Amino acid sequence: MCLNPSHLKLVHRLAPFFIFLATFALYYSTLAPGMLRGDSGEFQWAMAALNVAHATGYPLFTLIGYAWHLLPLDLNAARQLNLLTPFFGALAVTVVFVFARAVTARTIAAAFAALFLALTPVLWFNASILEVYPLHAFLLALTWYLLWRWARAPQTSGALYLAFFVLGLALAHHRLTLLTLPALLYFLLATDRRFFFKFSRLAVCALLVLPGLLLYLYVPLRLLPEGFSPAFIFYDIILGREYASSLLREINPLPVLVEIPWRNFHVGLALALVGAIALFRRAKHLNVALWLIYLTNVVFALMYSVPDIEVFLISSFVVVALWLGAGAAFLIDWLAARVKPQHAPRLRIIYTALWLVAALFGALRWNEINAAVAAEAGPEARARALATMNLPAASFLELDWETATALRFLQATENLRPDLEPRLIELQQRDEYWRALQNVDAGRAVFIERGVNWTRAPVGYALKVLDNDLAQITRAPTEMTRQRAQVSDRIELVGYQNSPDAFILYWRVKKALDKDLATYVHYLDAQGDKIAQDDRAACCQAVYGYRTREWEPGKLYADVFKPAPPNATRFLVGMYENINDDIEPYGDPLEIK
Repeated sequence: MCLNPSHLKLVHRLAPFFIFLATFALYYSTLAPGMLRGDSGEFQWAMAALNVAHATGYPLFTLIGYAWHLLPLDLNAARQLNLLTPFFGALAVTVVFVFARAVTARTIAAAFAALFLALTPVLWFNASILEVYPLHAFLLALTWYLLWRWARAPQTSGALYLAFFVLGLALAHHRLTLLTLPALLYFLLATDRRFFFKFSRLAVCALLVLPGLLLYLYVPLRLLPEGFSPAFIFYDIILGREYASSLLREINPLPVLVEIPWRNFHVGLALALVGAIALFRRAKHLNVALWLIYLTNVVFALMYSVPDIEVFLISSFVVVALWLGAGAAFLIDWLAARVKPQHAPRLRIIYTALWLVAALFGALRWNEINAAVAAEAGPEARARALATMNLPAASFLELDWETATALRFLQATENLRPDLEPRLIELQQRDEYWRALQNVDAGRAVFIERGVNWTRAPVGYALKVLDNDLAQITRAPTEMTRQRAQVSDRIELVGYQNSPDAFILYWRVKKALDKDLATYVHYLDAQGDKIAQDDRAACCQAVYGYRTREWEPGKLYADVFKPAPPNATRFLVGMYENINDDIEPYGDPLEIK
């Protein structure tokens, strides 16, 4: 049965709608049902509480999510927020389809581009949890589709202006957009050599980028009232200063250049390679721009050393999908030129069958994606357990990132124990460490994760381990055997405690130490032979007070070691520093009998 021209025209018009529905249905079938761990859980909380997620703040994503969670959908709050990503993932695939069809004038070729992109594990998985990459892919594809539309009729500026507006939104969403700016500059100049000399149009373009960039004002407006410094907000949140440490740490080309592309596109890479070359004949300037986007994204991924580097290749995957559509169009045109007109319907049947086979092959990943999504389930059970525990009113909780985020989400969406103050455990930072101790001093109940290494706290505080994976910081009297001895002119030992649970040294700082020192205890038997040893590293453990250079003169510090063996009768204790991996003793060792 052949469709008449009017039916074909209707199918052509409705094709994007069907692509969107099919992609959304696919992603919805693996959608995470509730609260999530990691970044996704933090986004859930930030959106529901109108707060700020980790660097770079993601103001556009957060504000869209906040508005989205207010929609009167009959879903739990977490699942409703999770719906954002299949929506944007389906939009991204649909825009790629429309873009590829506009460039190639071949619907079936554009359908291949959309199909392979939709079935890439990286997009499928991230569209099944609450993540930023589907929205980035959508904004990237939409920006360049609009630029392409403008390039077809550069005497008009409507599509150009809209492209710059979308570009501003993309910049307010993910910093990967910055990598596309060299391609943008090339494409503007290649389309209109005098682009930057038409000042009125240039001014309008600049103004249209501003609304997106101004969304970053949300970050300081939200964080300044909470006491965060402007420097922290700008450098650590908006600029993401911490991410610079992952640049140029190591370069591992095999995953970026071979393994990840093959895992996501398989045999589609062959079509993409054909399209990456053939598109020069059909749209030279666009293809040069696509090559620039692809190469800058790949070079960045080669230099950026993080475990989930796959997600940072999402821009290049959008380009590969467009090339794949161009490659499919090239082969279709090549076959059409060599097949008699009366056999053309058979070719369309073959193309459709191949599309269906590719779709079926991709759908075999369903179990893999579903299992990966299930592994992202957040610590909802523990957060709910904490919220329903008989904790004292207004308790101060230093929790791991995921539990704290989950509890904050429940407070924002279900008003569970709003009196509790869950905080991300950051006791390695001075302000957070002393905030916890000051709350104890004020009589407030303070709890931390039971596994936190609390081995060098000021004297007078103790950890009371509870049965719920928490430990309570309490005030406690100090019981020690006095034995005063000087290590150096800056620090002295004032006593020790030997119990079945721990061996504790009590130090007093007389002058501020200018270095981070490790401490040790050698457990000796009656003959003076060493039978065991325990060391405390110089710095960088879970508790801020661990760093000896931060110890304050005049205060006592409890240095906790493992319990002494039963046959230990003497102890040799002291301090040392590591200098270029060599141990240099600090002061004099002390013997305790």
